[in-house]
Amino acid sequence: MATPKVFVSSTCFDLSEIREQLTRFIRSYGFDPILSEHGDVFYKPEFHTHESCIHEVSNCHIFILIIGGRFGGEYISDKTKSITNAEHSAARQSNMPVFTYVKNSVLSNHNVYQKNKKMDFVSNIEYPAIEKQEHAIDIFKFIDEVRKNPTNNAIEGFDNFQGIENHLRKQWAGMFFDLLRSKQISGQMDATNHLISGIKASSQKLEELVKSLYLSSNAEDAKKEIASIEAISEIEKFFEDVLHPYWIKEGTYLLNSSAIDVNNAAKVTPDKKTWDEYLVEIGLFEYTMYPTEPNVDDSDFERGLRCIVTIDENRYFVIGIDEGDSLITSQLFEHAVKKSTQQQRKKH
Repeated sequence: MATPKVFVSSTCFDLSEIREQLTRFIRSYGFDPILSEHGDVFYKPEFHTHESCIHEVSNCHIFILIIGGRFGGEYISDKTKSITNAEHSAARQSNMPVFTYVKNSVLSNHNVYQKNKKMDFVSNIEYPAIEKQEHAIDIFKFIDEVRKNPTNNAIEGFDNFQGIENHLRKQWAGMFFDLLRSKQISGQMDATNHLISGIKASSQKLEELVKSLYLSSNAEDAKKEIASIEAISEIEKFFEDVLHPYWIKEGTYLLNSSAIDVNNAAKVTPDKKTWDEYLVEIGLFEYTMYPTEPNVDDSDFERGLRCIVTIDENRYFVIGIDEGDSLITSQLFEHAVKKSTQQQRKKH
């Protein structure tokens, strides 16, 4: 019977007891624990041992990362990284679930680093939880690297194995529930997609029939009218994208329609403007700086657009300008909004 393989990545000497307890815990689930000190890694003769470890990660299904007060051995292919850093990168590239645990004492020291990292003296601070002070900044940057990943970036603090065990039990139970739920939803989606496919085919046939009838009456005028209707549709899609982003749950940020002056907005020409400049000029958004990481005191900031037409001014959303540029928003603006007439913009 095929069983999931769980790769345990950490420095060995200071966390050997935790690793042994994890081995027993993983086996209690019927999974295969993969730990280098147990001979679970196949060391290919033609590979360096580091590369063998990296290769073994890609053969696994779950990755457990434990960060303590030691940096560990330098990775043979990149001396700025530890072998643990490299194993984590391999796990992320394989898109497997990553469960990260950091000693609470190290997290406490990391907090001190975060508050002072822009100061010249940050490297001179004594961090008690770190075994070798010359590695402190490297360990803290590794924690930041894990946390700043857009996905799979949860970090849990721990004092002993009991904390890790309790958290893993809940997380793995959640994974199993999600699997069962996904299978149920998959069946429902198959039926829904089949129905939608039929509706889409019928809709396309109806659209072609209407166009055919329309063109048969007055071909030249009909072509212009059809082009105008399609342009209005794309303009509507542009405003739908920016005022109702896909990541907003329905009803989370309610728009105040009375705050939107359609007539004045339609008069604003989009020519020689970027999509974000246009949204600001018509009064739907204003420029703002927002943190790349919410709830982090010392986060980096990026320029974005804050919606100013929500009903509750304290409940607003922000669109990242780079995010909009990478999506269909800017394409719709260039291909539809910029070429639109005032009358077409008014109809959106």
